[in-house]
Amino acid sequence: MLFTWGCNKDSGNEPDLPNRTVLYYLGGDNNLAIEADEKIEALRRGFPGGKNRLVIYRDTDNEVPQLLEIYREASGENHIRIMKTYSEQNSANKQTVRLVLEDIERLFPAKSYGLILFSHASGWLPKGALTQPESAQWYMGAVPLSIRTPIRTYTVVMDGTMELGLSEFASAIPDGFFDFIVFEACFMAGIEVLYELKDKTVYILSSSAEIVSPGFTPVYPGSLPLLFEPQADLVGFAKAFFDFWDGQIGDYRSATITVAKTTALHALAAWVKKHNNINVSEDILPEVQHFDRYRGHRLFFDFGDYYQRKTLAGTQNELNVLLKNTVVFKAATPGFIPNQFGFEIEHHSGITTYIRQERFKNLNEKYEELAWNKATQAEH
Repeated sequence: MLFTWGCNKDSGNEPDLPNRTVLYYLGGDNNLAIEADEKIEALRRGFPGGKNRLVIYRDTDNEVPQLLEIYREASGENHIRIMKTYSEQNSANKQTVRLVLEDIERLFPAKSYGLILFSHASGWLPKGALTQPESAQWYMGAVPLSIRTPIRTYTVVMDGTMELGLSEFASAIPDGFFDFIVFEACFMAGIEVLYELKDKTVYILSSSAEIVSPGFTPVYPGSLPLLFEPQADLVGFAKAFFDFWDGQIGDYRSATITVAKTTALHALAAWVKKHNNINVSEDILPEVQHFDRYRGHRLFFDFGDYYQRKTLAGTQNELNVLLKNTVVFKAATPGFIPNQFGFEIEHHSGITTYIRQERFKNLNEKYEELAWNKATQAEH
């Protein structure tokens, strides 16, 4: 896809601190660079001002990385200024993420912090595994010739061909640093992602499936202020995003969105560990709700649909309660890009999970390194 340092945002020694600093981490040193200016303009328009700060780390193709601040003048107009220019660096690197967070805390101290991350992403998967899960090429189906303009989606940070792994991303963030993390990136509502970041933030907003371009850009001007409310209104923001895409037609009516509370994840992990002894045959995997469009393999399955199949009838209610405590809000369109090798959405618990498959031995071994896997494996 991130070392920790002292964090004194709640010390109470500086009563005049801004209420919240939101960092928009724009990892666009890839083919997403063409969207950078449009997103920054949408953020500029949406910034509510007041005792808040909005900072953008921008790393795009053929440009040196910069730290930008969107600020409001006395006239009431929002403007953009350069606060720091970096030497060329890899934005998909945990040292870079750590450096940027240190700069945010030093240059833009606040009572609370939020993060919005925009880049290519593939959930917990190691580099290259989204399209080549076992070092064997699998292609997403070719787009029919009748479709002139294939729909674009965002596939945690990518810089050129470099990808930042989930555990590296997590290791770059101090525990409790963020009030919320918003992923404007694909496949980040996985239980593996949520659990790896559970000590870094209280709330995570993410998508089970891909995010159709231009993502959150249409709702930033009107809904960004929700993230600066004293108690950030992540549900309101998620609803605005979903309502926009649910109002589209054809393949563009495609969206999944989740707001999860990380403090409930310990109980969910304990339940899975206790009930993780019922085997589900690989033969039924085609029946389990999935959220990826690749031909020949599936890597992102619906958590609720899968574990209901692994659970005795008497304990399914327990699972439903735990999911309700974890998933604060969820929404999904009836289908996802149906005309371009998409799928119907009949089950959407708000969280996805990887399911081990015999042919993906290397991927299964990498899965054992994740905090979620370690927390849920029964002791023998």
